[in-house]
Amino acid sequence: MSSLDSVRRWPALPAAGQVWKWLRDDDGPAAKAVRWALLIVGFWAFTWVAFDLSTKNYIDGLALGSLYGLIGVALVLIYRSVRIINFAAAAIGAVPAVTALLLNIQGYLGYLEALPIAFLGGPLFGVLADVLVMRRFAKAPRLILTVVTVGIAQSLGALAFFIPIWLGAKAGQIATVPTPWRDFAFHNGQGQPVLSGDQIFAFAVVVGLTAGLASFLRWTRMGIALRASAENADRASLLGIPVKLVGTVAWAIAGLLAGAAIYVQSPLIGVPQDATLGFDTLLYGMAAAVVGRLERIGVTLMAGLGIGVLIFASIASTGTNNVASALMLVVIIVALLVQRGVASRAYDMGVATWQNVKRFRPVPVELRNLPEVRRAGYAITVTMVGFMVVLPFVVSSPYLPSLAVLPLYGIVAVSLVILSGWAGQISLGQFGLVGMAAAVSGGLVAEHNIDFFLAMGIGILAGAVTAMVIGIPALRISGLYLAVTTLAFGYAVQGYILNKNYPIGRLLLPSGFAASVERPLLWGRINLEDDLNFYFVCLAFLAVVYVAALSFRRNRGMRVLMAVRDNVRAGAAYTVNPIRTKLAAFAISGGIAGVAGVLFAYGQHNVIPGSYSVFNSISIFLAVVIGGLTSLPFAVVGAMLFEASALFGHQLDPYIGQSVATILPLLLTGPLLVANLMLYPGGSAEEGFKQRDRFLRWVAARRGLHVPSLVADRRVDAEPDDETEVLESAEERFRGLSAQPGPAEPTVGARS
Repeated sequence: MSSLDSVRRWPALPAAGQVWKWLRDDDGPAAKAVRWALLIVGFWAFTWVAFDLSTKNYIDGLALGSLYGLIGVALVLIYRSVRIINFAAAAIGAVPAVTALLLNIQGYLGYLEALPIAFLGGPLFGVLADVLVMRRFAKAPRLILTVVTVGIAQSLGALAFFIPIWLGAKAGQIATVPTPWRDFAFHNGQGQPVLSGDQIFAFAVVVGLTAGLASFLRWTRMGIALRASAENADRASLLGIPVKLVGTVAWAIAGLLAGAAIYVQSPLIGVPQDATLGFDTLLYGMAAAVVGRLERIGVTLMAGLGIGVLIFASIASTGTNNVASALMLVVIIVALLVQRGVASRAYDMGVATWQNVKRFRPVPVELRNLPEVRRAGYAITVTMVGFMVVLPFVVSSPYLPSLAVLPLYGIVAVSLVILSGWAGQISLGQFGLVGMAAAVSGGLVAEHNIDFFLAMGIGILAGAVTAMVIGIPALRISGLYLAVTTLAFGYAVQGYILNKNYPIGRLLLPSGFAASVERPLLWGRINLEDDLNFYFVCLAFLAVVYVAALSFRRNRGMRVLMAVRDNVRAGAAYTVNPIRTKLAAFAISGGIAGVAGVLFAYGQHNVIPGSYSVFNSISIFLAVVIGGLTSLPFAVVGAMLFEASALFGHQLDPYIGQSVATILPLLLTGPLLVANLMLYPGGSAEEGFKQRDRFLRWVAARRGLHVPSLVADRRVDAEPDDETEVLESAEERFRGLSAQPGPAEPTVGARS
């Protein structure tokens, strides 16, 4: 046999396509090991080429990433139990951990002696948060549940504000945490420390907690119940699983993970000054959780370690974490698109429903044209408009420039109502759209002095196009996942796009640091450099977008949009294109946000990145939810009142003290937010529309009219005593009609 024949008898080498299919589809241990190896090698190669990290840099990054990995695991646990984003994932562990660390720093307890406070206090705070707050919202929409977690985080942040004061620590002091092994370290050949004792302890705690949690979920009855209740809580309850207890256990474990992570990380990165740890910590933990599909604990932890390396690389190369924050948008979008099938099926099963918020019907047709009803509507409108017109003449002149911000926040609130309230697409980065419009239009005005209305058109276009690009994931990913994407987008805009240290910022933003966006003279008469004139122009634009939104609410496009929001498949069955409908909602919302962006640039005479922060995005989202996410007037008023409290709250310092004024935003978005949602899950609009319906019933009774929708609504919502009164009232009307002489046609009122 020739050598050529021997070669021909060899088995054929697999083609590249077959290898890729094996790596992609095979769930065996060999394929998983190869995938992990390729991923780790690829990540190492990317970071080594892009940032030139040393071995010590990688170890420092992994130690930092263990914090975000554990926060991500805490997010996964709560998601697996109630399918929400837990904004309080870090805060429930931060309060006991910070308390223990301050006791250690002040010399009251040693590091190991204070450790049980963090490791036991975290679960305790988690249990209290679930039992005292979350259980009261068990039947609330997941959107409201997620907002409640923000309120819990802000409430704990307000509590943590006083902890250093009570323990005698100086405010803002960053002290070194003394540990028994802080002097221990491994050194390289040059005598430089590579791995410290604090890092070894942090890694040991992370590995121990992860292994224990995996064993708990796999081998214990409660762990199996937690996984079962995550799929279908109602079915799990019918099978005898204690769903409420399972949720409490998930919160307790999340508190343990957060408290342990913060306690063991503080010797490396310092004691946190904010119990909420800021929304950037949530972003990194959320990115890790998304990579793990909000289901896989091991993958989430590994993703957190990798994110820590990216953050340390960004800090080492640029001095800030802006590049890492911008990369989170890429990481999240890639992770979502790769796993979009899983996310889409989960959404179709109803485990990620966000849109089932309180909706309010318009005035019944029977009463709409009555003089009393029309006069009441005119009176409310005139009162609100009159207040906004008179306000600048009441406010002292030093605060007049800040007053123009109020109608701008109202414009952003209108864009949020359209996108989140009516279209069901949650946006936690709305000010990112405002910032993009401000950057594009402000840069053109500063460099080329373009016309005011041309700048307005360009800003509207920039906001609409950006919103459509960010909304592309909404074609297959909705609710929770879209909220994650918009949050990451907000951070990318705040830290990278609107930063002159990076190419995009240098291209878009006005050159120089001085004020360069001049306000024009409109029609040769209205000088916008006058703060009073500029305020009224901003108020006029608010009126325009408000009327446009009301008009859009009444036409066919909005009905189609709400149909797709409520049931995508049913809408498609009626030949509605869900892709085009969702993108239209994003475009309209982005265009309205662009109006605010252009006016922001003119109002500040520049593009100031801090005005378009993620904190502002989340704050206005909370304000709109408190006002009423689906109610346009209440949402606008809520956003404006919230911003007014932030702008003018410092004037209360002489009366309530500087400390109280400092934590006033935490109080408004913390305990007051939770209390408001307990009373009115639909926001303040729920009480407002309840009073409106009471007035309408009075009008109907006065006119002798029977409105079935009002009576039915009252019978459903009434307490037992009120329901009895309604039934008796209906019976009396029936008797009165029966006693009338002569034949009479049966009426709806008589039948009811």
